[in-house]
Amino acid sequence: MGCEELPKLISAAVAALDCDRATAKACLQRAVELLSVTGEGRPVQATACSRGGLAPWQKRIVTVYIAANLGSTIRVSDLARVARLSVGHFFRAFGESFGEPPLAHIARCRIQRALSLLLSSQASLSQIGLDCGMHDQSHFTRVFRRFVGISPGVWRRQLSAVEANTSVEKSASKATEDLTTVQYVSRRARA
Repeated sequence: MGCEELPKLISAAVAALDCDRATAKACLQRAVELLSVTGEGRPVQATACSRGGLAPWQKRIVTVYIAANLGSTIRVSDLARVARLSVGHFFRAFGESFGEPPLAHIARCRIQRALSLLLSSQASLSQIGLDCGMHDQSHFTRVFRRFVGISPGVWRRQLSAVEANTSVEKSASKATEDLTTVQYVSRRARA
């Protein structure tokens, strides 16, 4: 009801503004009520609208551009061009939309990709670093340590140790189940 009524109320308020201010005021008050209450009678929650940030289409296209080019050099001027903004305005709008500067966001995306590659492949650290847009293994290790807290080699070894312990526990559990089954079958056979 409110969506259809709102334009009519505003039109009536505009028409009555010059000749009947009381009617215009009543129409505008009703429009405010419609805007501030949902269908269940509860107040509408304030939306987290970032003022001055990137438009949704700009945010989407910049995110896609970053994901597609993580393995190569990404310049802020390229991102600004994609978003159709000046570099200065892009820096400010990007920070407002993403909560961090563009280069920090790109580094975070690269480390997220590196983590997924460390989990899913046996490639060398230097190859993973190059695939994520780092210049060499030492650069990769420095940036990885800044975000994760430990070097990628240590992180991978810890992951391997956890997986080995999990598989040993599963094997031990399976062996215990098999032993229990054998004992049960042998008891039943004796009886």
